[in-house]
Amino acid sequence: MLTSQCLHTRDRFAICCLALAALLTGCTTKTVDFSTINRPDRAPEMSNFDVFVGSWDWTAEMTNADDSHKAWSGSAKWAWTLDQRCLHGELSARSGDKAFNAAGVWSWHPTSKKYIWWMFNDWGFPQEGTAKYDADSKTWTMSYRSVGLDGTASEGYYKMTVVDPSTLQWELHEWTPMRLVKKMEMKGTYKRK
Repeated sequence: MLTSQCLHTRDRFAICCLALAALLTGCTTKTVDFSTINRPDRAPEMSNFDVFVGSWDWTAEMTNADDSHKAWSGSAKWAWTLDQRCLHGELSARSGDKAFNAAGVWSWHPTSKKYIWWMFNDWGFPQEGTAKYDADSKTWTMSYRSVGLDGTASEGYYKMTVVDPSTLQWELHEWTPMRLVKKMEMKGTYKRK
């Protein structure tokens, strides 16, 4: 019986060694043949961002803010970069004694087939998310996770509707994680300069 056990152990060891050798052989570094790697065409989905390109003024109402911070306003500027494969923007916001500036990038992820975006503001709070575009209603829904203006974890979404080439209507809904408590709600309009 002891001999039989030793054989099984030796067989298992041999199988493990063969499997490891096969894995290691498959993990060797190959020479990259750049003659087979070409720059892909620009994703046609990127053209849906064209409406944002330009300079904008915006106004909004934060429906759940104290009276001195209900009215918000600002400006934004969006421009193509990286051969129109990334939209880069800057935004300013002000209400009463509060103000912040933000910068962001929007693009298309070629393998996950999703719009992706990031924003960073001068308070040090990031937003990152994905977006969906409904061509029939000309509406963007931009879900995100972030650190909210109050410095705590947040999640939410923007909904932006293209009214015409010079007008965007938008709303923002933000909650604590898992959407337990609503933190912020805004509705506003962008007007092209």
